[in-house]
This record gives sequence, structure tokens and C-alpha cells, in this order.
Amino acid sequence: MIVDIVFGFLGAGKTTFIINALQELGSDEKIVVLVNEFGEVGVDGELLASQGGNVVEMPSGCICCTLQTDFRAQMLDITRKLKPHRVIIEPTGVATIKQVHSIVGAQLFENTIEKIHSIMIADATGFMKLYKANRHFVESQVENAHLVLLNKCDKVETKKTHVIRSAISAINPQITIMTTEYGIVDWAEYKQALSTIPPRNMASHHNDNKTHSHKHEEKDELGYKSFGRVYDKQSFDNEALEKFFRQLDTYESKMGEIVRAKGIFRIGEKWLLIELASREISFQPIKQANQSKISIIGKNLNQEMITGALNRCMSDYQDILK
Repeated sequence: MIVDIVFGFLGAGKTTFIINALQELGSDEKIVVLVNEFGEVGVDGELLASQGGNVVEMPSGCICCTLQTDFRAQMLDITRKLKPHRVIIEPTGVATIKQVHSIVGAQLFENTIEKIHSIMIADATGFMKLYKANRHFVESQVENAHLVLLNKCDKVETKKTHVIRSAISAINPQITIMTTEYGIVDWAEYKQALSTIPPRNMASHHNDNKTHSHKHEEKDELGYKSFGRVYDKQSFDNEALEKFFRQLDTYESKMGEIVRAKGIFRIGEKWLLIELASREISFQPIKQANQSKISIIGKNLNQEMITGALNRCMSDYQDILK
């Protein structure tokens, strides 16, 4: 079994890349995606499942710290019952990757995991700002990656791309860097880059019995909180949702310092994915979902104000206004 750990900061494009990977590799391999999201409401699992992915969702928390035991148990369950060719792990965007490596690289999985690929998705539009603000977090991610996909390169000047590549290479000179747009890669080049990684090369660096001194970035350094809501039957108004997401991206809204927002919404008979990442809002129709749900991550979140604003986006409320 091959394990691909696809990680990166909030909004870098992890889920988009995984959807592309499922489309490229899914016809030839049995793939399971293990998703661990920050916060109590998971949107990525629903989105991947709607694209035909075989998805296992981890509960609220972070697999690099509070959910280590659950993560081990889930991995064992996947290997014994589902027996996939490949497991793609998507940790929360604030996970400490070294701890994820220590689990999948442990002796416990020595006879089942053949190769471990560590793939970092980096957002070209926000990488340098994140690096300056959270140097230890970024350096830890780059140091523990085999391959960096520098995403959203269509949104920055070529000169900035070169600066980011130089910064990444300075942290980890051995690393392979590929530039991407919308999480789309040259798959021949991608597979070639991964083929150079030795089998089980992480296992020699981690001892399953070793105790870790672990400063947890989710709580101690990055300091983010999450807001999540699930709506079973309600339908939402498209224009009201667009206005709401634009308000999230302003300081004047007083809803908090939002770094990431992602939601799946029922719009009449249709479904819509709306995302706020890197100060940009995107809208994408999706085929089907079971529930409307939203996850918002940031600091000083005003949960009451956010809840009220979302309620006003519902179709029933908008009908009253009209």
C-alpha cells in the first residue's frame, strides 16, 4: 500500500488537488481518502464523496496531536478491511506534519505500507506572508515534504514565483518543486518526482516508542478557532450567500479575522460550493450533497453574529424581504 500525505496551510488547494488525483489515478487503483478537518463540521469529506471518492472522515480535532490514537486505529481499520492500493491522507491545514509521519512510518505498519509520499501544497499568493508570520510552522512543513506543489501560480507574477521557490529551496535543498494552477499537474512529471523517493524512507527517522516534545501549532502558535453549522432541509439564496462571504472578507463586518471559509449549500434544486481563501471568493456548482454545511476558521470569531448572518441567507428569510 502507498500512502500520500497531502498537506498545506488552510486554503492552499489540497482538496482540489486530491479531486484531480482521484480522477487521474482512481480508474487504475483502489483509493481511500482519509480526511481530518479543523473544526467540528467537515466540508472536504462531503465534497470528495460527491466526486466519487471513497472517503473516511476523522472526527473534530487534529490527527497530529489530540487524535493520534484514533488516527492509528483508523489506519489499521483501512488497511485490514478496505485493503486499498493507496491511501491519501488530508490532514487539517494547521497539522504538524512530523507527527503524522511518525504514525504512518511506525513499525506497526511496516508490512503494509510500502512507500510514503509527503506532498505539500503551497499557496503562491500567500506563502511569503505566512512564512513571515509563522516561520517555525512553515519551515517544519517544508522540511518534512518530498514534493512541493506551488499552487495558484496564475495569480502571481513570475518574479514572485521565483522568490518563493528560492525560499523553499533554502529551507530544504533536496526538495522537488512543481508549479501548478488550480491543482492541475503534469502527471508524468509528478509520478517521476515521486518515483525517486525510497521505499519507507520515513521509517528510519521515526521510532514508534519515542516520546515527542510537541508544540501544537493549532493551539499555541497559529491560535485559530472554528465555526461550523449543518443545515438538513433549508435552502439558501445565492445572492445573499455571495454578500455574506464578501462580508466575511472585511474587517468592518465584526464577524472576526477570517482566514478560511468553505461551504456547500442547497440552492433550490441545485448545490453550490462557495470558498473564501487567500482573500478570494470562488463559486462552483457541484452535482449532489446530503446537507448544507459551512466551516469558518479564524480568530476572534463572533459566532452569534455569523449565525444570524447565515440565517438571513436562507430562502425563506429572503422571500419575506421581497
